[in-house]
Amino acid sequence: MHEMSLVQNIIDIVEQEMDRHRVEKLKAIHLAVGRMSAVVPEQLTLCFEILTSQTRLAGTALTIRMVPLTYQCASCQQEFTSEGIAGNCPSCHSENLEMIFGRELKIEFIEVMD
Repeated sequence: MHEMSLVQNIIDIVEQEMDRHRVEKLKAIHLAVGRMSAVVPEQLTLCFEILTSQTRLAGTALTIRMVPLTYQCASCQQEFTSEGIAGNCPSCHSENLEMIFGRELKIEFIEVMD
């Protein structure tokens, strides 16, 4: 389960930012996860709960926004989303596509407790 190591990296980054800004408690951590990132959101949540249960991040919500596959056609520059691997552009039918979103796993923002 590679989600455990991913969550540990997220925790490390968040704790560094908490220390840097002298924050003691968080309300939520918001992630963006691409559909092609090979990450299972439920596993991320479970691993987060396990790894933070006895830490200062205990009780912090983990919010995951799934990022759809988004392509750009190199021929007509059209951007479009797809549920799966796209074969051609819906505008010009070119097969010259680049996936521009859908592989990411990133911390979008952190909410600090009031």
